[in-house]
Amino acid sequence: MKKLRLSKLWIELTLLILSLAFLAPLIYILTNSFKPPAEIWKVPQNFLPLNWTLDNYIGAMGGRFGNYFANSVIITIGGVLLVTITASLAGYGFARLPFRGRGILLTLIITTLTTPLVILLIPMFLLENSTGLLNTNLGLILPNVAVALPFAILVMRAAFMGIPKEIEESATMDGAGVFRQWWQIMLPMARNGLVLVVIMATYGIWGEFILAKTLATNPPAMPLTVGLTLLKSEVWQFGLMAAVVVLAMLPPILMFIIFQKYVVAGVTQGALKG
Repeated sequence: MKKLRLSKLWIELTLLILSLAFLAPLIYILTNSFKPPAEIWKVPQNFLPLNWTLDNYIGAMGGRFGNYFANSVIITIGGVLLVTITASLAGYGFARLPFRGRGILLTLIITTLTTPLVILLIPMFLLENSTGLLNTNLGLILPNVAVALPFAILVMRAAFMGIPKEIEESATMDGAGVFRQWWQIMLPMARNGLVLVVIMATYGIWGEFILAKTLATNPPAMPLTVGLTLLKSEVWQFGLMAAVVVLAMLPPILMFIIFQKYVVAGVTQGALKG
């Protein structure tokens, strides 16, 4: 028992050291975001700010960086809503509704997961340029939905397949139609998969760079991920940069903390029923 406790202690210490090593850059950025410029350039630096300030965050949320942040919020919310609704409908259809060609269509959806995004950039750019969607929020929402949708459909299909068929049969006997079964009965029971889709879509769309860099060439239309790259051409303002990076990381981190248990449950369900 003593050896077992000692071994467990060493494992916990090792994990703690590794966690601190991974968190060190984040902590460094967070503390610098509250420092005035004089303290950032000071050698040696203090770990914590001597004079705490919110000037960096005020500068980050004002002007064009506030516009970049607003664009990212709009694109992410719109994309996540479309992905969630479409994936839940398609996943329910693949899991519960028999139709001709279902296996072939599901295979094609799985195949799209292996398609490199790079080969789609030029066709997307030409299509959006010809339809007037270039440099618009809708022009970034739709491609992000197309990229996130295949995996989301597979997750929702696995979630619906994990629900006993007897529940659906009982609802049919009570006179519930297909849409009512999906909305009132099946969807609430598939909440683990639904939350997993929301979180994965949020992560993917919020942090997406390649599509945004290609389809948002006008600065007012850029999301935060692309707007960050414009800082490199200016006078280096490390405090401002740190504040922008913290604001960019905050939404996905908060989402994971709040819905952590649903993520684990959704991944486990997908592994068992996929």
